[in-house]
Amino acid sequence: MKKLGHLGVYTLLVFLSVYLPELGVVHLTKFLGWGIDGYSIISLVWELVLVVLFVFWLKKKEMLYIFEKKGSNKSRFFYLLFGLVATCFVRQLVDTFQIQYHYLVDNKYIFQKLLSILYSNGQPTFLSTVLSFILIVVVAPISEELIDRGYFMNTFFHQSKYYLDVILSALIFGISHLILTHRDPISLIIYSFVGLFFALVYRWTKNLTITILCHSFFNFLIYAKPIWIFVYNFIYYHFFR
Repeated sequence: MKKLGHLGVYTLLVFLSVYLPELGVVHLTKFLGWGIDGYSIISLVWELVLVVLFVFWLKKKEMLYIFEKKGSNKSRFFYLLFGLVATCFVRQLVDTFQIQYHYLVDNKYIFQKLLSILYSNGQPTFLSTVLSFILIVVVAPISEELIDRGYFMNTFFHQSKYYLDVILSALIFGISHLILTHRDPISLIIYSFVGLFFALVYRWTKNLTITILCHSFFNFLIYAKPIWIFVYNFIYYHFFR
């Protein structure tokens, strides 16, 4: 019965962190008559509030032990370094796989019509770009690792001999990313594979902070090339022309 209650909490968390924010934020932004900048602000605030509330709930349930730092500083540094290198490799594999099978990916967003209205109210600016970066690289990894690794893997099949905690965490991570968009087998494979990687990092390091940093770095690599191009062009046109 207790496990069933935890499953209900987990399902609610996924609903609150994935579907409801998009549904509520899109409609609220439309109601206010704001554009994409407003949408980005509300999305970031919602996710931050959710993370804070979830941490308080974990404290109430005496589950803040998931943040405990295991091992010595030297071992944690080694794990982090190895994790970041492995993250680069996984990112490369995922990008290669996506390019090869891009024609099979369904990118249709379920709230696309509503989102089009927001674009007509105001196009993205530098502000929305920065807020999107913060949401994807900082807030989302914290939120997802807290829920999918910190909470789920410590609640269901904890330290399972057959790695059921890792496998189920990976599958649920993959399925949760198909709620709003990318509802196709290729995306399920990609997100589940990425979820498997993060679950293994957490299982082996027993350190949620390292897992969050690897997830954050994985998402940062999406922006790495555009950032490098921007910095290169800025330096070139301002100092060498």
